[in-house]
Amino acid sequence: MKFILFTFVIVIMFSEKRSQSISYFLSTFLNFLCPKDPGLIKVKRINQAERVNNAKVLDFIGLVERYHYPAEEHSVTTEDGYNLVIHRIPRSPLSNNQKRKEIVFLLHGMIASSDYWVLYDPSKCLACLLADQGYDVWVGNMRGNSYCRSHTNMTVYNPKFWQYSFHEVGTKDLPAMFNYILNCTKQKNLYFIGHSMGATSILALLSSKPEYNIKIKIAIFLAPCAFWVKVTPTFNNTMSFLPFLKEILRVHEIYDFLPQSLATVTTAKTLCNDNAVTQTICIAVLFLLFGSDAPQLNTTALPDLLSHVPAGTSVQTLDHYYQNILANDFRNYDYGIVENYKRYKQKTPPSYDIKKITAPIHIFYAENDMIVAEESILELEKHLPNAFTQKVPYKLFNHVDFVMAIDAKTFVYNSILKVIQKFVS
Repeated sequence: MKFILFTFVIVIMFSEKRSQSISYFLSTFLNFLCPKDPGLIKVKRINQAERVNNAKVLDFIGLVERYHYPAEEHSVTTEDGYNLVIHRIPRSPLSNNQKRKEIVFLLHGMIASSDYWVLYDPSKCLACLLADQGYDVWVGNMRGNSYCRSHTNMTVYNPKFWQYSFHEVGTKDLPAMFNYILNCTKQKNLYFIGHSMGATSILALLSSKPEYNIKIKIAIFLAPCAFWVKVTPTFNNTMSFLPFLKEILRVHEIYDFLPQSLATVTTAKTLCNDNAVTQTICIAVLFLLFGSDAPQLNTTALPDLLSHVPAGTSVQTLDHYYQNILANDFRNYDYGIVENYKRYKQKTPPSYDIKKITAPIHIFYAENDMIVAEESILELEKHLPNAFTQKVPYKLFNHVDFVMAIDAKTFVYNSILKVIQKFVS
């Protein structure tokens, strides 16, 4: 497979006799996956007649309110001009508790959004379960995803808009969101839960701006991506194709990777539903990338899940992870020698000094995770001064099961609630 992709790219990119038809096909395919105009409308309500209209999907508020939970939308602007959206579930319909509540903040992983914390019914949804326990639940969004495609003086058509990775999410997005939430609620600290890149981002923040450690009562990581002591063959093959993919995207002036779009929603609803013979292909791709776990995959919900994820990120974000895998280190983005000297005053990017992270960290990881191997999790734990690791007690649990598994509450969420309860004032 890797050889086929490599050959295809070489033919497309370097053959002087490449045909117009192949060029047209490639352009069409890339515009389908990464359209400059997503062509999608996020709405708070969809009636039965509109459900066949793939151009509309429920937004966070619509996803939450359909189960009679209250939801809010807040806006904040980062120091470098990105307009972010934060969502909130201030209380549960199951409780009349009006006391001041402690804050739990959730942050999604790469190419996702706040939506994927609330795609299931409340009994299986971590955000709603936290609200049921009396917490004030805030759910963040990273720059560049479907909620955060706005800037004070740039549009998404400007390549500079997409010049960011998990470093900027950590050092600029998170401080803006944390400061807004704490000011809004008049509280001094919060609980943090981050999945995958959500955890990577706060590691970048707490090591680069250690003054934020006191604002975190405890950080709970679900499959955090930081060190790459071991890389699974499947993930290694996928990432090794990145330089070629990056060049193709650059030639076609694509900097926004896999946004939530009419194309992805239509594909999910058409090819991945229970009645489609192609659903097995959707499942096979999912398992190939993240780990196979058929018993925990709700295939009926698959079209809905894949209508909200992917939700977009920058190509530079992928590149930053790729650089760290090659370097076998957790470090800043490598801009090249000249720019590195300008930014870092040295030839190579500095490693994140995660020994500066004093906030308590609780890490959940999975044995069948094709993205983050157990050895890499244990390496991260060794570098953190105040960390504890916990393996999910189910051998097939994979990278996306933390938000998608049918029994995620049994395997993970109940334990998360217990961990937070230990730190409650």
